[in-house]
Amino acid sequence: MATENGFNGDTNLHKASTSKSQETSKGDEKTNTVPFHKLFVFADSTDILLMIVGTVGAVGNGLCMPLMTILFGDLVNAFGQNQSNNQVVHVVSKVSLKFVYLAVGAGVAAFLRK
Repeated sequence: MATENGFNGDTNLHKASTSKSQETSKGDEKTNTVPFHKLFVFADSTDILLMIVGTVGAVGNGLCMPLMTILFGDLVNAFGQNQSNNQVVHVVSKVSLKFVYLAVGAGVAAFLRK
């Protein structure tokens, strides 16, 4: 099995191996760099609008997880505070409906992020 995988008894598996045919020297290639603010020079109004909508969607999608933890705390509190009376189903249903609203909001935000 070891010879099939190409180890051939070599126990020093922590060595980094490189291919000789893909090596290039650093002096052969010249990398053109552009400052960050120059990347958006050729963006027109449509591009700027799409970047703003995507940023708002990303922020909204990022806020969904902390909001979900807050709603989960409300759900636990709804079970704990109403365990002796008949209002359990009503209070838990209200919190569950907030979860549905959060899911719809997360879906819209994820769609806008793309």
